[in-house]
Amino acid sequence: MTIVKQSSSSQLKRDQLNFFQPKSFSGFLLAWLVLLSLMLTSCGGGSTNSTSNPASVSVTVSPEATSVDQGDTIQFSASVFENSNQAVTWSVQEGAAGGSISQSGLYKAPAAAMNVHVVATSVADPNKSSSALVNVKAVGVSMPATAGVRPGQQQQFTAVVTGTVVKDVTWSVEEAPAGGMVTADGLYTAPLSGGPFHVTARSVGDPSKAATVAVMVVNHGFRMLSTSTLQPRISHTATLLPNGKVLIAGGSKCDVTGCSGDSLSSAELFDPATETFTATGSMFTAREGHTATLLNDGTILVTGGVNLGYEIDASAEVYDPATGGFTQVGNMTEARLWHTATLLGDGRVLIAGGVEGDLPNWSTYSAATAEIYEPLTQSFSRVGDMPDVAALHTASFLLDGRVLVAGGMRNISSEMGASVGIFDAASNTFSAVASLPSGRARHTATTLNDGRVLITGGVTAKNFSPGSIYDTAVVFDPATSSYSSEKKMSEPRFDHSATLLIDGTVLVVGSLAELFDPATSSFVITGSPNVSYYNRCATRLTDGRVLFTGSTAVAEIYE
Repeated sequence: MTIVKQSSSSQLKRDQLNFFQPKSFSGFLLAWLVLLSLMLTSCGGGSTNSTSNPASVSVTVSPEATSVDQGDTIQFSASVFENSNQAVTWSVQEGAAGGSISQSGLYKAPAAAMNVHVVATSVADPNKSSSALVNVKAVGVSMPATAGVRPGQQQQFTAVVTGTVVKDVTWSVEEAPAGGMVTADGLYTAPLSGGPFHVTARSVGDPSKAATVAVMVVNHGFRMLSTSTLQPRISHTATLLPNGKVLIAGGSKCDVTGCSGDSLSSAELFDPATETFTATGSMFTAREGHTATLLNDGTILVTGGVNLGYEIDASAEVYDPATGGFTQVGNMTEARLWHTATLLGDGRVLIAGGVEGDLPNWSTYSAATAEIYEPLTQSFSRVGDMPDVAALHTASFLLDGRVLVAGGMRNISSEMGASVGIFDAASNTFSAVASLPSGRARHTATTLNDGRVLITGGVTAKNFSPGSIYDTAVVFDPATSSYSSEKKMSEPRFDHSATLLIDGTVLVVGSLAELFDPATSSFVITGSPNVSYYNRCATRLTDGRVLFTGSTAVAEIYE
């Protein structure tokens, strides 16, 4: 018998084959599990040197949301996370109607108001993107609602365009030519009578948006209002708000029998559109002889004065037209009365001089100190002193950003000062310049459109003796630190008003009213107020008229 021996390799293959040919289902399952394990091992499955699946890519866009004027541009940036490739492609979800964007992320808004989505898409993973919301603003045009123009005279109108980079407007007169003519630059020429006529400024960027001012042709003069103030008062403040209304605050209480000397905390608003007075929030402190200064954010800073206890006050508060209420802020560094407060070009407020101190000797001396109010921190800090002590002086904001401080009482008992100083906001210091031709207090100082300053009236002696009240005016030129020759007014005046009008003339009002013309350096009588006021307030309204409030409940308008 011949025995044939199988090779060891053949036997191994048979054994392996027999192993993977189970006799039952459980054996079959076990076999396949072993086979799967061998396959994973041969492919590197379970190896400690294997790499994990890549993490998910994400994209962010900055800024996430913003507003932009029509036609304006804004730069966007994008970040790609979990990938070294930071490249993105930019697009506008709304297509060409939503504007355009460069591949560097510079977006340009369309000429339409809408919400737009700017999209950044990852180059490494085009399935991953992020978007930013852009609000493209609507176009708006604004002008004063009404205006008064003298017969045949001209008035320059200005329209404010918002929401677009295109600030140009086209001008028209609805009733032209009978209603007057207007140039391409907004210079309106009135007819000899009539109105209202309607001068319209229309946006070039969005012709559907326009503003119209109703123009009345009026002869200049005083007109008593048919409505009364809520509270007659003197030594108060009257400040024009951005919305065209006038905030009348504090002062000394008056009635038909006279003025009591009791300080008031009440305040009221005058609305030129309806020519009515309505109550608004009261101040925290009753005060008179204080200041009220319109700040750049539209609120009003009120400082100092004499309170109900006849004490000179250091407190300050801010009126917000949006809420109709006052909020207390930090105290001044000194209590002050009959001081000045001037808004600077950088938004701060210069507070200078006045009577400092407290009872019993507050009426005997003036101060040379000055301080700055910082709206951002609502705090006060000292700056350099004025060249001389002064109260009941004037402070005039010059066209170059400096402040001219002139005259005032050196000693409340008798002595009037002639000192003049100029405050430089950059260095927070005063420098002395040529003194007034003669000492005076309770005068006015008005910055003219050409940069010079008109100084009118005032007193040179406290007892108001004959000849101590000035009937003259001088003009100071900051460029040369020099004064013009004295100009004669129609009457002596102190505690009067001087208001720069839209046409560049100055309305000076005491018992008579006259206009100063800078072109001719002369005064011309223009009537007289209907009511005799003491210590009146004169406020130029947005339409060019002037509101007078004072010791009687009857207010007047100068057209």
